Amino acid sequence: MYELNMAFNAIISALIVIQSALCLPFNTLLFRIDNGASVFESGDDMYTVMWSTSLPGTGYVTYTYEGEEHTVKDLHNASLRTQESIHSVRIPKEHLDNNTYTCHSQYVGTRRAYVAIKGRTVSTKPVKFRGYSGQDKINVLVLSDIHENPGNAAKAVACFENEPDLLVMNGDEVSFMTAAYKFKQVLSYAHRFSGGSIPVVYTNGNHENRGEFAGDYIDLFKTTTGGLYYTCRYGPIEFLCLDSGEDKKDSDWTYSGLVDYTSYIADETEWLQTVELDEDAQYKVCVVHIPNIKNRYGNNWVDILADMGIGFLIGGHKHRINFEYNQNGAPFYQMLDGGKSRDNGYVATMLTFADGQINAVCYDNEKNLRGEHTYSFNEESPSGEAP
Repeated sequence: MYELNMAFNAIISALIVIQSALCLPFNTLLFRIDNGASVFESGDDMYTVMWSTSLPGTGYVTYTYEGEEHTVKDLHNASLRTQESIHSVRIPKEHLDNNTYTCHSQYVGTRRAYVAIKGRTVSTKPVKFRGYSGQDKINVLVLSDIHENPGNAAKAVACFENEPDLLVMNGDEVSFMTAAYKFKQVLSYAHRFSGGSIPVVYTNGNHENRGEFAGDYIDLFKTTTGGLYYTCRYGPIEFLCLDSGEDKKDSDWTYSGLVDYTSYIADETEWLQTVELDEDAQYKVCVVHIPNIKNRYGNNWVDILADMGIGFLIGGHKHRINFEYNQNGAPFYQMLDGGKSRDNGYVATMLTFADGQINAVCYDNEKNLRGEHTYSFNEESPSGEAP
């Protein structure tokens, strides 16, 4: 395999050298940005900007903040990452909110101790990014369980009149994570529905855990916890984003004895017990793929979340819309997003946060209103009845 990769890189490098000498368009045909940028929440007042290219190379983001030009590089320690085609850069929120940024990548065909063969640099168009700007109403688009069905998801999204301020991708966006190309599909969905211009809150579904690239893709988010669990803030909303792991025991035949979510969730639970949410947050929202938080590998998250003051939970996994209160004894509101249905249809949800209430509206890809419900945080009990 090493020899084959060397031969392939040598051929590509030779073509790029030729095109550079003869001004031929090989560079743009072979090396290009195949998934535009998306801006992911990653905790600690930071964003992680990700995009991908058709071949491995470098990655960096440029922008201007307070009159100073910034270049943030995709690094591993002090070395630019050149062997991957998925690029990941972490940037302070205050630098990116309501600002413009551009992503760049350069093909690197051969990198040796004292020489490297590189191609031209390709760039995205400048992207105007919208962070929180004090708006009274915040629209949050929720897309869970896409399962490689972005076309019908897009039809459902087209039914909403309001543009989203924030995108929540709540797991199972693909059905397995066997290689980097599967996470590239996730990046294509994130860019399709955010345009790189609004933040994306991403959580891990159980299907993303299945395959050799499952552990690697989580590292690309560069969270300080080391897992895909973190907290983030958008105006009056504070999100607690959790990784619910798998829906089966580690010993299940599905995993071939190659996983240890028991230890991973134990570590997450230990972290969870140290988290203190901002008392000033008007809405404290938990986002988690599998809504059964009463038993996550023997860990009961219900009491922990209740003590933290969580008032609303966004779940997925069930492939149906449901509006609940006190599910599994949890003293807060819970909403299950629809996602892909058995007939390959799709249900998307828009949540509007305003005046101490959350209004949920759900449409499917056939333009049918599938559910609507209002949650009020000004009352001690839920408002209205679930449809």
